[in-house]
Amino acid sequence: MLRWKHHISQNSIQQSLPTATTTQNKLTLIKYDSLGIIRPAPGQYEVVYSLNTGQESKGKPTSAGKTVSVTYHIDSLDRRVTPFDDRQAVGKYALFLGCSFTYGESVADTSTLPYFFGKETGYRPYNYGVSGYSPAHMLALMQAVNMRSEVLEKDGVAFYTYIEDHLARVAPSTKWIYNSNGYWPNVDPGTMTVKGTYAERHPVSYSLIRGMYKSNIVNLFNINFPRRYTVGQYQRFVDIVKKTEERYIQQFGNDNFYVVVFPAYPMAPELRQLFEQEHIKVIDYSALCSWKTAYDGMHPDEACYRHVASNLAKMFK
Repeated sequence: MLRWKHHISQNSIQQSLPTATTTQNKLTLIKYDSLGIIRPAPGQYEVVYSLNTGQESKGKPTSAGKTVSVTYHIDSLDRRVTPFDDRQAVGKYALFLGCSFTYGESVADTSTLPYFFGKETGYRPYNYGVSGYSPAHMLALMQAVNMRSEVLEKDGVAFYTYIEDHLARVAPSTKWIYNSNGYWPNVDPGTMTVKGTYAERHPVSYSLIRGMYKSNIVNLFNINFPRRYTVGQYQRFVDIVKKTEERYIQQFGNDNFYVVVFPAYPMAPELRQLFEQEHIKVIDYSALCSWKTAYDGMHPDEACYRHVASNLAKMFK
């Protein structure tokens, strides 16, 4: 049954979307074991996408039509490099926090959201996004790193890019725990600080989750918990973002911290209400535009990032 389901799934993808296979240079990761987070090590690496146009010959997909490569550069402070023209500088910074949508997975250094925002405003962009991150990772990063010492300008803004899947990452869902092998930031509910990994702090739950995904039935029906989010889980999400905002204020001395809701990811009304109650500033771009995916078939393309950055720039020029 699993093989049958996989066959049907693959056929439906090939008929509707171009597919890609990837190869990449080995990426070195820096692990923060006390916080359960990873960051890319300084250097350069390349991802090569072999694109499949989705055309078929005698009922079988044709071979890849072309190959496209994307190169990522990581600076000495483990941030993705964002090219910036110093002649345009207005003496302000723009911090970007979040996951692969912030990092710019599968697009070039000059095609990311931070890049386009910096180009339009003259704010020097700093890309602290990392693929797979959640607000819990963002909080852990603010605990581990004094960003104030890594930023040249004294005044500016910070943006956290929200997508709906961050709720599953904060819960955290059983799939995220299983796929990460339990190497996931554990947020202490009392202090709202990150202490250790999920596997270390919840060994029984982690063991049960690992056992659960050995079941063919669980994998066949794509079972994942939680199925729905409670008010308490929404509140936990907002509390983590609020704590991150507080750490930002402590480090930078201003409250210019914004949650940017990315296009096509509407925020649940219950969650939005809790953000308002905590007086966290939200910029809602969920209905701003639809977008095409980049080469990996999952993340936004250059045009989408440019459009979001252009709208964001109008508020801060």
